[in-house]
Amino acid sequence: MGKLIKCLIINFIALCVCTHSIGQTENPQYLYKKILDLDKNASISDSKKLSILNKLKADLETKSLNDSVHALLLLKVGKYKFIVEGNYQSVIDITNAALKINTSLRKETSQIITITCYFNLAASYQNLMLYNKALSYYDSVIAACRNFSDTDHLVIDSRYQKTIIYFLNGDYQKVVDESILGMDLSIFERDSSRYTYFLNRKAQSLFFENKLIEAINDAKLAAHYAQNIYDQYELGTAYKTLGFIFEKEEKKDSANHYYHESIKVHLSALKQYKLHDYESQVYIDQIANDYNDLGNFYQNSLKNYTNSKDCYYKMIFFATQMDDIMKIKLKLALAYLNLGENSFKQNKWIEASEFYVKSFNNLQINLDGDIRKNPTTFELSNTINKDLVIVLMNNKTHLLLQQYKNNHDKTCLTACLQSAIVTDSVITQIRHEQIGEQSKLYWRDKTRDFYTNAIEACYLENNSALGFYFMEKSRAVLLNDKLNELGAAAYLPEAENKKQESFQIKIVELEQKFSLLADTSKEFQNLKFQLLDDKNDFEHYIKSLEQKYPAYYQYKYADEISSLKDLQQYLAKNKQCFVHYFLGDSATYILGITATGTKFISLTQKEFDKEKLNDFLELCSNKETLNNHYDSFALLSNSIYKKIFQPLQLPIGSVIICSDNIVIPFDALCTDKTGKNFLLNNYTFSYVYSARFLMKPFNNPVAKGNFLGFAPVSFNATLHVQDLKNAADALNASASYYKSDKLFTHQNATRSNFFNYASSYSIVGIFSHARADTSDDEPVLFMQDSVIHLSELQLLNDPATKLVLLSACQTNVGRAATGEGIYSLARGFATAGIPSVAATLWKADEQSIYAISEKFNEYLSEGMKKDEALQKAKLYFIQHNSSEKMLPYYWANMILIGNADAINFNQQSNYTIWIIFGAIILLISALVLIYTKRKTSAHKT
Repeated sequence: MGKLIKCLIINFIALCVCTHSIGQTENPQYLYKKILDLDKNASISDSKKLSILNKLKADLETKSLNDSVHALLLLKVGKYKFIVEGNYQSVIDITNAALKINTSLRKETSQIITITCYFNLAASYQNLMLYNKALSYYDSVIAACRNFSDTDHLVIDSRYQKTIIYFLNGDYQKVVDESILGMDLSIFERDSSRYTYFLNRKAQSLFFENKLIEAINDAKLAAHYAQNIYDQYELGTAYKTLGFIFEKEEKKDSANHYYHESIKVHLSALKQYKLHDYESQVYIDQIANDYNDLGNFYQNSLKNYTNSKDCYYKMIFFATQMDDIMKIKLKLALAYLNLGENSFKQNKWIEASEFYVKSFNNLQINLDGDIRKNPTTFELSNTINKDLVIVLMNNKTHLLLQQYKNNHDKTCLTACLQSAIVTDSVITQIRHEQIGEQSKLYWRDKTRDFYTNAIEACYLENNSALGFYFMEKSRAVLLNDKLNELGAAAYLPEAENKKQESFQIKIVELEQKFSLLADTSKEFQNLKFQLLDDKNDFEHYIKSLEQKYPAYYQYKYADEISSLKDLQQYLAKNKQCFVHYFLGDSATYILGITATGTKFISLTQKEFDKEKLNDFLELCSNKETLNNHYDSFALLSNSIYKKIFQPLQLPIGSVIICSDNIVIPFDALCTDKTGKNFLLNNYTFSYVYSARFLMKPFNNPVAKGNFLGFAPVSFNATLHVQDLKNAADALNASASYYKSDKLFTHQNATRSNFFNYASSYSIVGIFSHARADTSDDEPVLFMQDSVIHLSELQLLNDPATKLVLLSACQTNVGRAATGEGIYSLARGFATAGIPSVAATLWKADEQSIYAISEKFNEYLSEGMKKDEALQKAKLYFIQHNSSEKMLPYYWANMILIGNADAINFNQQSNYTIWIIFGAIILLISALVLIYTKRKTSAHKT
C-alpha cells in the first residue's frame, strides 16, 4: 500500500508540474526546468536529488519568496525525504509548509498544488495508521476537486484509499457507500480496473453485512469484468468472495472450489514477476490472505484441523517473503491467532496459549509469555486491524475461561474477567469510530460470543455486579447512542440544531423516495448518488460539531453504565423488580434483581431450549391453534414459567423484563399445568431495552395537552388496507377520560397532522393499521393518506410525549438485531426520545384491543402507574367477557415498553380556564364599580 501511494504521488506531481503556472520568482522558468529535469534524471541518486533540492530550498528561503514554485519545490523535498529517509514527520511538516504557502496565494492556478498537498498528507497519515486524519485529508481532496477540472482520477484514488481504511476498520457500510461513488466515477473515466476493484470491495462488504444475494451478484459481475480485462488480482478476489458466500450458505463443495481457484489464479500471476517487484509483493500479500481464508474454511466448516494448520503455515511462509515489516507482523499475528484457535478446538490448551502469546508479540504487545497478563486498552486501540484485536482478545478470554473450568485455578478466572473488561473497552471505542449503523450492527453480532463468555465467567465467580455490567454492555447500546445524540443537542446553539434537523429531514425524505423507485430506473441511480452525497455532507457536518463544541462531543459519546447498586436504589424507590435475560447459543443466563438482592441463574441448552419461547409466542398469536390445543399451551406455558421465572422467587408486584432478541408476554405464563392461573393475576409487567434506558432522564418539555388521537377509519385506496369502522368510536371512548384533548379522525388523520401535533401531547393514541415482519422490510404505520416509516419517527422534534399507545397490529414486530432487540415501531418512538410505548406483539383482534385500550386510558387518567393500568385493563376485559376471551390471544397482545411511572396530566380543562377568565373579568368590573362610586361620592362632597 505504501509503495502504491508513493507511485501515485510521484506520477501526479510530475503531471502537475507540466500544467502548473509558475509564480513570480527571480528566474521562474529556469527554476521550473531545473526541478523538472532533476526529478526525471535517472542517473542521479535519490539521496543526491534530495541534497540538490535542499540547497534550492535554502536559497529560496533566504530570498523570502513564497510562491507556487516554492510550494512545488517543498513537495519535491518532501517526496525525496520520504524515499531516502522514510521520515513521515518530515514529509508532513514540509507538505504543510507547501500547503500554507499555496493557500495564501489565493490564485486558481495554485489549486492543483493544494490538492496534491492534501493527497500527500492523507497518504502519509494513512501509512502512519492515523486513519481519522487520513480520511479527513482524502475528503479535502474530493471537496477541492469539485471546483477543478481534470482531477477525477485523483478523486477515484482518494475513494480507493478510503475504502481500504474503512474496510480495515470494519466500517462495511461506509465501504459500500464509497464503492458506489467510486464505481460511478470509474464509469465516467472509463477506468475498468478501478470499477472492478470497487465492485469487489462492495461485494465483500455486503457479505459481512449478511446481504448475501447482493454480494453474490456483485462478486460474479466482478469476476466477469476481471476476466475481460485480464486482471488476475481482482479475479482471484472475486473468487474468494464467492468462497465466503458459499461457505456461509453451507454449500461446501462450491466454497472449496472457489477458495482453491482464488489461490490458483494469484499463484499463476505471481510467476510473472521477480520477488521484490512491487507487483509481486501485492500478490504475495494476497496469497498469504488466501491461505488464511482457506485454512479458516477447513477449520470452521470442514473441521479438518490438519489441513487448516497446513494452510496457516503456508500463510506464514508467504508472509515472510514480503518487504514491508509492518505487514509481515500483522500477517504473522493473524496466522498465530488462527493456529491458537486450531489448538483450542482440539483441547490443546497449552499449545493454544503459546500461539496466542506469539500473536500478541507480533502486534508489538509483550505479555512476557503469560496469557493471563493483559495488554492496555491503548495498546489494543492502536492496532491497525480491529477485527483481529477483538477476535484475539475474545479467544484469550475464552481460553482462560476454559482453563478455569478444567483446572479450577482461580487465577485463570480472575484473569479471564480482567481480559473481558479490557476487551469491552476496545469494543466501545470501535463503535464510536464507526459511522454507519449497518457496520455497528455487524460488530454487535461479531462480539456476541465475547459477551457470552464474559457473562459465563461472572456467573462462575458469582459476581452479579459485573454480570449486570456485561449484560448492559451487550444490550441496546445503539439505542443508547441515539438517545445520547438527542441529549447532546442541548449543548448546541439553536441555529446548529436547526441545521442538523434540516439535514435529517432531507435524508429521510430522499430515503423514502429512493425506496419507492425501481432499481433499473435512471431516477433511482441519480437519487442514489444524491443520497450518498448528502449523507457524507451530514457526517462531515456532525464531525465539525464534535470539534467545535466539546460538551456536545462528551455527552454524545458518554458510555457510562449505571451500577447494580444504582439500579437497586431505583427499584427500591419504585417498589419494582428487574430481570435480565441473556439467551446464548449454548446457555441462557438470568439475573433477577430486587432492591435488596440478586439471583444469578444459568441454564444449559438441554435444561432450557430457548426455541420454546418462539413456540409459546406462536401459540399465543394464533386463535384457532390456541383454542384447539389449549392443553399443550398450558403445559408449555407452565414449563417456561418453572424454568425462567419461578426460580427467581420475586415478590408479587411490579416486574421489569429486559429480554434479548425475543419478547414474550410474561403475564400469559401459567403457574399451573391446567392453564387457569396466569401471572397476570399477581404481577404487573413492563419491558425495557436496557436498565440504562429505564433510568435515563428524558427531560421531556411540558405538554400543551393531555391526549392526542388518530383514527383514520378509511384509507386512501392506494394503501390497500381495510377500513376500521369502529376506530373513531373507540378513539372517542378513550379520549373521553381526559381534559385538553385533540382528535383527528377520518380524512383529518393525516401524516402531516401527525408530525405537526404528535410532539405536543402527553399521550398519543393511534387506532390504525401497522405492517411489520421479521424481514428487512421497514415497519410502517398507516395514516389516512399515506404511511409513516420507522426511520421517519426520528423527525419527532423534542417530544413532550410520555406515552404512545399503538392500538394497531404488530407494533413491536420487526427485524431482530443481535444485542439490540427488535427494530419495531415501538423502538422507533423510543429512539425519538419517548420514554414509554404500549405496543402489540401480533395481529390484534380489533374489538379486544379497543376495549383494553379504553380501560387502560381510564385508569391512566386516574393517575395509576402505566404497568398497573394495563394489568387492570386486561383483568377487567377478562372478567367482563365470555370464557373464550380468556384466551391470551385476546388480552396478552399489548405490552408496555419503557418507564412505568404514572403520568402527571395538566388537569386544567377549557371549562376551568373560562371560569378563571370570567372570575378575573368580574373582579375587574367590581374594582371599576367601587372606584366609580368613590369618585362620585367625593364629587358630591
